[in-house]
Amino acid sequence: MPISPEDFSAAIKLFDETTGALSAQVQRLEGVLARKQQELIEANHRLAAKVDELDRLRAWLELVMGAVSSGVVAVDVHGRVTTCNRAAELALAGELPRLIDADWRASFPDAPAVRVLASGRAEPRCERRVRGPEGGHRTLEAAAAPLRAPDGVLIGAVEVFEDITAVRSLQERAERVDRLKQLGEMAAGVAHEIRNPLNGIEGFASLLARDLASGGGDPAKMRRYAEAVVGGVRDLNRTVTGLLEFTRPRRLDRRAADPLALVRSCVELVRAESASRAGAALVGGEDPQPGPAVALTDRWGEGSHVFDPSQLRQVLLNLVQNAVHAVVEHHASGGGTGRVMVTVERDDDGGLVFTVDDDGPGVPADDRQRIFTPFFTTKSHGTGLGLAIAHTIAALHGGGITVDESPLGGARFRLAIP
Repeated sequence: MPISPEDFSAAIKLFDETTGALSAQVQRLEGVLARKQQELIEANHRLAAKVDELDRLRAWLELVMGAVSSGVVAVDVHGRVTTCNRAAELALAGELPRLIDADWRASFPDAPAVRVLASGRAEPRCERRVRGPEGGHRTLEAAAAPLRAPDGVLIGAVEVFEDITAVRSLQERAERVDRLKQLGEMAAGVAHEIRNPLNGIEGFASLLARDLASGGGDPAKMRRYAEAVVGGVRDLNRTVTGLLEFTRPRRLDRRAADPLALVRSCVELVRAESASRAGAALVGGEDPQPGPAVALTDRWGEGSHVFDPSQLRQVLLNLVQNAVHAVVEHHASGGGTGRVMVTVERDDDGGLVFTVDDDGPGVPADDRQRIFTPFFTTKSHGTGLGLAIAHTIAALHGGGITVDESPLGGARFRLAIP
């Protein structure tokens, strides 16, 4: 059927409109494509800049890690080493020739980073030994912390350690020198403590031998000579016994015990000793001097602590008795009875602390470093071994004893057991 001019004209017009619409659509698509291409170019520039920045940061981090003298090792959750620095490679060359991708758990099962992976908590500094690259062993002081993703999931751990072999060697040398110095002082103290009684024994024994040889000596006088000899022997025995007590090997019998009950029993014993001395003076016809007031301050409350009750009791008794004797001598001429205050409490880390304060003469600053040395004493009598033994027992517990000025005006001895 032939197409009429009107239909043909309408078809042509529809074709032109469709073609125009398609052309406009193509132009719009070309514009969108041009914008997208420009955005892609800009995104590529930004990405290239980020890559350059990351490369610079990585290079800077490698420079920093390489300059750090401490060893740094990062491991993933499976214990595989992912990152390390040059100091770590050198320190562990005797154990692991290649650190990256090494199995940290298998190589060092007791390392802090392995404990972090198991617990998820940071590990404080500790010491561990590794084989050195040149043979022998090296001592490392290490600590570790967890690595977590932004959502808090544990993804690994980082361990930082320092080679303290040289430091420990110097410390051991210094300790040997200090021990030799203490040994010299102790030898001088032993010689002094033994020579004085021996001189007395020799003198009184000579007088006793002279009177016995003459056959006409006064029996009462000879009895005094014999008693003086016996007293000298007892002094020698006390010195030798104290020396053996100081030098004998000690082992702790640690168990959970109530520190408040321990210090209370010590205070009660010292109070009983003071009352006994006053009673003996009264029986002997002397003017009894009341002992100092010994007070107990409880800041511990309830709960137990792990220590050796028998040996710690020995330390506390020594500290409290020393305080009482110092106060008695200090107040003997000036009147008054004096005060001794014993406190038991926890420190910030949950450790056990005993404090013994008095209002006696105190300990001179120059003597505070020497007061725990064997045979050094500021008292008019005694062997000077009590505080040395107390210091040894405290050290075996991992703690220590310090001496300082007391708020009461005298000395403060502080015994800390972690």
